[in-house]
Amino acid sequence: MLEPRAHRPALTDKQAVSAMRDAIRSGALDGDAAEAVLSAAGNGTRRRVSGPAGLTPREVEVLILISRGAQTGEVADQLGISRKTAGTHIERIYTKTGASSRSTATLFALRNGLLDPLDL
Repeated sequence: MLEPRAHRPALTDKQAVSAMRDAIRSGALDGDAAEAVLSAAGNGTRRRVSGPAGLTPREVEVLILISRGAQTGEVADQLGISRKTAGTHIERIYTKTGASSRSTATLFALRNGLLDPLDL
């Protein structure tokens, strides 16, 4: 990314790091591998993201609960958070995974190994 190409000019260090982190969040790059490249290039490391598509560990918990049929209030009760916070987690899950409903979010969870199909 730091070298010019026919289709784009060379990026600055900051632009390249930002592009890599965007690709990690979108799921286009493996987070561990990309962070290792950034670290080797001297750009430090960030907090490790544990889920696919950049989902945080809490978002993975929420995704599993909604995939098993929990409503927003039930998610809040089970995790000890407010209903509004649970709703925010669900919205972020939809954004990060490209889902538009609980069923498509469930499909994402199944495809990414977050759920055992026999547990549903």
